[in-house]
Amino acid sequence: MRLVASVRTPADMEGAAAALGKALGLTLAEARIRLAPEPPAILANLAPEPAAALVVALRQAGLSVLSVEASGPPDGQRVVARTAVLSQTGAVFHPRAGAPVELPWGEVLAILRGASSVRSETESTQKSAKFSVATALITQGLKTSRTVEKTVRSQQEETEQVTLLQGRRGQRVVLRERELDFSCLGAAMQPTRTANMVALARLFKERAPSAFYDERLLRLGRRPLPMFVGGETREQSGKTAQTRIDTSSSLEILAEILSRAVEEGFLP
Repeated sequence: MRLVASVRTPADMEGAAAALGKALGLTLAEARIRLAPEPPAILANLAPEPAAALVVALRQAGLSVLSVEASGPPDGQRVVARTAVLSQTGAVFHPRAGAPVELPWGEVLAILRGASSVRSETESTQKSAKFSVATALITQGLKTSRTVEKTVRSQQEETEQVTLLQGRRGQRVVLRERELDFSCLGAAMQPTRTANMVALARLFKERAPSAFYDERLLRLGRRPLPMFVGGETREQSGKTAQTRIDTSSSLEILAEILSRAVEEGFLP
């Protein structure tokens, strides 16, 4: 399956909605909803041939769209870095296990700062005994309480900053604030992880000045992909239900879309 995405806000939103609605059999209202999010906006999840046809139709209508694999970036030279060796000519990124990835600064296509989140909501039904005057009167004091059932909801969210480097030969480096050893910064190392992520991005910009740099995924990376794509899990155990949304994979999909947009000339 492939995701078809818009990488620029259409100049003519009504015309874009009409073109999308015609291509997918959607109402104008449904098409507007799919086009409404800040780009990159996922418009459809289709098999390869229909996805290619949709891209052609929407480009003919003036939209800046492309398609990527719905399963995310191919593994290829992708690495989640644990350590890094930075030099004046490039960097070598080492994962916890597996082969390292070498990325010369001149081959860096895009530097993307982002954030992902794990949100969970737990809903449980609890029973408790509550004093009831009516029950006491009716039973003449034999029973003084009644069972009350209530639904208790709790929410939790954890956020992690990520910097993603995309190379011109398919190299993909993921640097997560909870995973990376920041000693690679040397004297520029900061006292907090957040400050180190900022320092790292600054260093990458200085060493790879021709690369496309973007921070929109700090906001959009925490945004779940549309419901027609998936990404939400729900578990039920007795009277307790838990809904969990992890946007780490969708963050990498959005980064892949932005990188492809740079390659195809839609960005910057």
